[in-house]
Amino acid sequence: MKENSKPRHFASDNYAGICPEAFAALAQANTGHEVSYGDDTWTAKASDLIRDVFETKCEVFLVFNGTSASCRSRHSASLTTAFFAMRSRT
Repeated sequence: MKENSKPRHFASDNYAGICPEAFAALAQANTGHEVSYGDDTWTAKASDLIRDVFETKCEVFLVFNGTSASCRSRHSASLTTAFFAMRSRT
């Protein structure tokens, strides 16, 4: 086994590089011009695929990382009825 000269940390999903399949898809999407902030064809396609997987008509909010997802879900939970609640781990 080869020793690494630099220690690795797995504390965040922002530490690691992108996997080759995702990088190839990103390179494919990075051509031409698209409008931004959710009005693009890529967001529409991803949202439709997610709806198909979950077999439901729903709003889809794509976010950058787990922290963004947590914040978004907490905001959504605060807009629902009072008996739904979320609690973060400390």
